[in-house]
Amino acid sequence: MKKQRNIILFIGTSIDGYIANDDGTLEWLESIEVEGDSGYNSLLERIDTVVMGKRTYDVIRGFDMNYPYSDYKNYVFSSSSVSGSDEYASFIDVDVKTFIKNIKQKPGKDIWLIGGGILASEFFKENLIDEFQLAIAPIILGKGISLYNGDDITQKYTLTKVEKLGQLAMHHYIKK
Repeated sequence: MKKQRNIILFIGTSIDGYIANDDGTLEWLESIEVEGDSGYNSLLERIDTVVMGKRTYDVIRGFDMNYPYSDYKNYVFSSSSVSGSDEYASFIDVDVKTFIKNIKQKPGKDIWLIGGGILASEFFKENLIDEFQLAIAPIILGKGISLYNGDDITQKYTLTKVEKLGQLAMHHYIKK
């Protein structure tokens, strides 16, 4: 029996649920003392596909480094005029639920939903997140890009693990 591919949301947030500043930057998260890699390398071993929104993709491409996910299949959701693909990613402008249903039926490893907030909101609305790995930083931002956009997205998860990694609280949840 083949293993079901899971959608994993592995993401860092402030205590009040923000995943980035208004402009998509993460200086606040980068300044937090962390022990180890927060499970990042373990995650990368489990996946072969990454999914993200266009703004997140643009922020990552703007980092002063080589594109970090070039060894994986990359899908970037975009409702803008961007279509086709570039050297790293295929641009997607289709219904999230339909796309994920199709990709989960294909053989492969798990799929990492990198972000951002708008795309995560669509995944929440459609109840598509199988596993949630949430790194909570000890900071309150009060504004920025929220992981939760106030929609009726009530979903239940089971807490499987909590770790203290320096100043991060890493929470692991799986869908009930």
